[in-house]
Amino acid sequence: MPKQCRFRAGLPNMNMSHPHRNSSNSSRVSLNAEEMDFSMSDDELLASQLDENELLCHDEFQLPLSANMSNRKRPFNSDQSLSPGAKIFNAGGDSNMPSTSNFSDEDDDDEMVSILNEYDPFYGLLGITDQTDAANEQLNQLPDELLQSIFGFLPIMDLYKNVSLVCHKWNELVRDSLFIPWKKLYYQYVAKEEQAVKIIECLLQQNGITSEDESCILNLIKYFATFKGSRVADFKVIMDSLKSHHLFPVAEACILQRFPDLAKISEAVRAWAIFAVMILLSYEVGDIQKLVRCLQYATLRQVEIIETMYCMATLLFAAREQKILISNRIHYNIFYCLHLLESRTSPVNTSFYTISKKQSNLILTNEQRQILNHDIAPGHVVKIMAFAGTGKTSTLIKYAEKRPQFQFLYASFNNAIVKHACGIFPENVTCRTFHSLAYKEIGIKYRKKLNPTKLTTFAVNCVLPDGKGGYCRAKLVAKTLETFFSSADDSLETDHVPIRQKDSTGQKVLVKPVDQSFAVWQANEIWKKMKDFAETKQPAYKMTHDGYLKLWQLRNPKLSNYDAIFIDEAQDCTPSIMKIIRSQTCGKIFVGDPHQQIYTFRGAVNALCEVMHTHIFYLTQSFRFGAEIAYVGATILDACKKVRNKTLVGGSQEGTIRGHDSKGAAILCRTNAFVFDEAVRVTEGDTPSKIHIIGGPENFGLNKILDIWILKQSKEVRFRDKLYIKDKSIYMWISRGGFDALKHYAATSEDRELEGKIAIVEKYNIRIPELINRIKNCNTERIYADYIIGTVHKAKGLEFDTVSIADDFVKLPTSRHNMERLQFPMDVIPDDEWNLLYVAVTRAKKHLVLTKNIENILTLAGEYFLTAELTSQVLKDGPVSCVLSHCNNHIPEDTVLTMKKLSITYSLKAEDKGGYICHSCVLQRVGPVTQLFASLDFVRSMDFELENIELPRHLAELLEAI
Repeated sequence: MPKQCRFRAGLPNMNMSHPHRNSSNSSRVSLNAEEMDFSMSDDELLASQLDENELLCHDEFQLPLSANMSNRKRPFNSDQSLSPGAKIFNAGGDSNMPSTSNFSDEDDDDEMVSILNEYDPFYGLLGITDQTDAANEQLNQLPDELLQSIFGFLPIMDLYKNVSLVCHKWNELVRDSLFIPWKKLYYQYVAKEEQAVKIIECLLQQNGITSEDESCILNLIKYFATFKGSRVADFKVIMDSLKSHHLFPVAEACILQRFPDLAKISEAVRAWAIFAVMILLSYEVGDIQKLVRCLQYATLRQVEIIETMYCMATLLFAAREQKILISNRIHYNIFYCLHLLESRTSPVNTSFYTISKKQSNLILTNEQRQILNHDIAPGHVVKIMAFAGTGKTSTLIKYAEKRPQFQFLYASFNNAIVKHACGIFPENVTCRTFHSLAYKEIGIKYRKKLNPTKLTTFAVNCVLPDGKGGYCRAKLVAKTLETFFSSADDSLETDHVPIRQKDSTGQKVLVKPVDQSFAVWQANEIWKKMKDFAETKQPAYKMTHDGYLKLWQLRNPKLSNYDAIFIDEAQDCTPSIMKIIRSQTCGKIFVGDPHQQIYTFRGAVNALCEVMHTHIFYLTQSFRFGAEIAYVGATILDACKKVRNKTLVGGSQEGTIRGHDSKGAAILCRTNAFVFDEAVRVTEGDTPSKIHIIGGPENFGLNKILDIWILKQSKEVRFRDKLYIKDKSIYMWISRGGFDALKHYAATSEDRELEGKIAIVEKYNIRIPELINRIKNCNTERIYADYIIGTVHKAKGLEFDTVSIADDFVKLPTSRHNMERLQFPMDVIPDDEWNLLYVAVTRAKKHLVLTKNIENILTLAGEYFLTAELTSQVLKDGPVSCVLSHCNNHIPEDTVLTMKKLSITYSLKAEDKGGYICHSCVLQRVGPVTQLFASLDFVRSMDFELENIELPRHLAELLEAI
């Protein structure tokens, strides 16, 4: 056992010296909000509140690591909650004693919320009026312990950014080290505040909750269950309440068999041990919500319940950080439940926070209110990091409506988004695309020589010097110009030349210095002639949209007519645009989701990460979906991008991820080729389905696919069947080598879009005319469609009741427990690929149809869709075999619980029917949690067979190369 770590009890940064406080003699002087540093993130703010004196080793106070605990008492008794230094609830006590709390049930909790609603929801930050002054004075006459009971309902950021600034008394109450210590410690630990990390690591180490200890999950339960409490609680009532939960029988059986000594200590220990096991065996957020309701029906106040849940959330989050194999879903369920509780109880006066009179009942989240309360000023650079569906547009609308005296510019790259914004923003907001702003100043001068498309490799090749052409060199020049256009640089240099390119054989090679010099020379020549106002017939010399946007940037434009600028979808901004925005003196608000950056191939940089900010806010609650869909999105970020400091959550609406009739679903694909495949699939049969292609069949390029097919036909067939190519960019290849030459051009120029269309033609060949006609005939408006089909890029910003994910996204070869055998290199997968998948799953509102690949991704976070059942019930009708095909084991009788794999219906209607899994196979999947069902020695004595992993050929070759 390592040397005992000793720290002050309670949360490190919350203690303030407070001699005997007199409720009637508190300071009404508000703290100076201007002195607070709001440029920092929520995580930084929590860490900044640290009082270093509290973190010094102290003989009197220590963490609850042993039986020798601090028995320091609060000035009051009713709010002593589950604390790192002040134990949870009394293990005994006189049941005849009067309750120390009058706020045990939901009605009383609602009464506390109504107290807050009665007073100023801004906590005095917006000034005190004659109407609210008396009310606030009356509120301050309440006893300290009652005020803290009220404050305990609020989200942590409300406490720091609002409540603690009202007056010195409230500031002291919030910083009291014995006030909600686990809640504070949780957020500090998640923010990786150094001392909080030390405290938790010390706690885990001394209680055997480490990855090296095979009994770590058992030890976690023992630690949680053996708290000595400080308040009286009737644990018989608590036990009776817990019995109404469907997980109680399995949890009780687990405690009796796996913790026989623990159950004998006291009724309190038994109750909290069962409570802990119920949490660990919970599957969905609803299980945790039912558990909270059970405690509410007992003698526990909601604030105390919340503190208890934060204790378990801290332990579970820390366990995963310490590499203990445990599903992230357990922590996620607790966090989600806490979020809903705190959002429900957070006071809001709706009259202050509405988009319009028509929406007077629309309530903002705490995160949205923080943004609205920030007054933008010249020089401010505000970042709003918004997860999918979190209401960023609504927040900007409210922000502008609240400040009618300001003139705002709303700017984005996406034309559809800006068109939509024009119809919903108030009159003091001008909505423009960046290209429209540039066109008004610069582009209009080139209206007679505009190139409506991007600069192509073919066009560049046509103007290269004789004898120095070729598609490889032309592609290098075109790419050099594209990089320059998106950059913030004033002149075209060698740095804009790609480092690698494909050679004539299709191999990626380093670009030679001589080719770099050639690319810069020719790019400058083209750029010079592109800037010339004289009309030209050469497509390479015509001004592109990105070209005049670059010219606008080089002119250092001043947007002086606006008090502030909203930059929407900021994650897709190019460095060129960023330079324009940064140079403006007015306030700037960058809004977007860094995990929805899917346009890096266009030169976009993640402005939300690159730009230095003066203030930062987060929007993490999605209004689009409920807990199940939110969990999938959050887990993709967690498991694949290691995003754990902020967690995506949804609302209380229902949702499914394990199977749903996909009729009426939006089928989202990564590539256009897969969109075509899906359109063919769902329109087959005697009664073809009606479909809606996102963006329309014209934008999808059906006519171009047909033209490529015509090009593939012989001259005789084209003449005989009167087949005519309409697209000029395809027609010209008739005299340049035909279909084979076009295919070679697409490969050497790395034109992915063209390559995809060629692949479709080659795959379906003679069926192309019939299939294109069928798709066109079946295409209809979205509201009449049986299926909506499109790429993620086209679906970005949209939402659908049901989303079915296609199987052409980035793939994992197998589940986590087998990945370890393969040593699959996750770090070789670019973030854009994970972002595409994240955007796809977060389009769903009610139902998300997964692929087997997404299930594999969820296993990276320990989620295998397993639930626990009593073994006695599983075997009541006779022996049961392990459902896994490679395993020959039976479910053993002498175990208390057995895990069952839930059924899942995947996209394309493939199905995993699920079933019971033997304990040996469970051990490979959930690790130490298996000890809740049987001893490790027993499990390891069972037969074990490795699964046979069949890898796709390209993955097998990749692993061999690595």
